[in-house]
Amino acid sequence: MRIFLLAGLLLVSSTACAQIYRWVDEKGRVHYSNWTLPAGVQATVIDPYAKTGAVSPESAECYTLRCQGERMEQRLARREELEVRLAAERAAATPPPPRGLDFRKYLSIRRGMSEGELITVAGSPDLLTRDALSTRNYTYFPTVADPFTTTVTLIRGRVSEIERVRRF
Repeated sequence: MRIFLLAGLLLVSSTACAQIYRWVDEKGRVHYSNWTLPAGVQATVIDPYAKTGAVSPESAECYTLRCQGERMEQRLARREELEVRLAAERAAATPPPPRGLDFRKYLSIRRGMSEGELITVAGSPDLLTRDALSTRNYTYFPTVADPFTTTVTLIRGRVSEIERVRRF
């Protein structure tokens, strides 16, 4: 019984230290194998446990698992940096959600208010347009809580018109 156990362990250990072969076929594809090779194939033996020094990522001469792992880690780090940069660019390019104008703030706006008072009461607008040199339109877009579009027209820095329309 012990002899069979010993023979089984020797068989398993002999396959564990098998060699890994690398070769390129006639179509230019790279193959790896630890089994017998096809006839007429020139293969190189790869040591999976080789510890080589630092290898540049562009070097194609290092075929050890360690070198390939280092190159993969570098590629993953570059990909992660790119994804973070693209996410930041997307976040910067998206417009802010509309803030709208609450009904209580709308009631606080009066004709003749200065532009500073309007901004203090209502906050910054969702859209600011200039019609002429001294005319500005502050537009507050509808939100879920307040489905009205409010447009405040300022002439020479004073509120002249207030329009509030329900738009669907």
